[in-house]
Amino acid sequence: AQASTPENIVLDGKIVEKGTHLPLAYVNIGVLNKPKGTVTDTTGYFSFTINRQDFFDTLQVSIIGYNTLRIPVSHFLLSSNKQIELTVRIQQLAEVTVTNSPVRADSAIIGRQAVSKLVQISVHHKTSADETIGSEMGMRYKTGRKNAILKNFNFYVSANNFNYIKFRINVYSLKKDVPNSLIYDKQVFAAIENFKIGWTKIDLKKYNIKVDGEFVVAIQWIESRMDKKENPVTLLPVAVTPFSKNCYVRIASQDQWKRMG
Repeated sequence: AQASTPENIVLDGKIVEKGTHLPLAYVNIGVLNKPKGTVTDTTGYFSFTINRQDFFDTLQVSIIGYNTLRIPVSHFLLSSNKQIELTVRIQQLAEVTVTNSPVRADSAIIGRQAVSKLVQISVHHKTSADETIGSEMGMRYKTGRKNAILKNFNFYVSANNFNYIKFRINVYSLKKDVPNSLIYDKQVFAAIENFKIGWTKIDLKKYNIKVDGEFVVAIQWIESRMDKKENPVTLLPVAVTPFSKNCYVRIASQDQWKRMG
């Protein structure tokens, strides 16, 4: 439960599809370019806290398959209607090329396969898992192949005290050396359960995600469950040099991307 104070303001409401009024789960909502925001739960409900100085900023609401919406924070706070409606985005069908030439089926592994626990980083920016919802961490990769298809994505968890964590896998193009727009127009989810540690492999073949040159694969924290009364722990082992050069993070779903450093 959250309550507004003279210094802080609680923003809460519901996000639905325009026309049908069906609740939309896991929608990104937050103050544009600031670390204030969250994602909706399975009923479309959201709640997060902002400061008084955010009053004249802009809320951005976005999810794959719907038009992105921007609303002045002041308008939302002063409105009696706390239900936000998103319109379905009409998708243009991708071009299909027919050829009688043989299709290359070779594959390559990019990124690290070895694990060293000498340096580990926490997925959490706070001691509260709820405040981690919507945050993202991504790594930059490069392929020299035209229209390469991602077969799977693997990541290693070295410590975890959660019964359940649900992630969204986002694949971004780059612009001005930071993640820019989503390459794929469907949602890809994955989960780890029962305090699992070690490698997690996410099969991406059925999504037919095509990449060229440099791109970023990011893990976004969507929801979680902890039965233990203790601070959340989720650690990833990293190699310092490639990690500091190629890792990007944002604390909230509409925050600016930053290099991990």
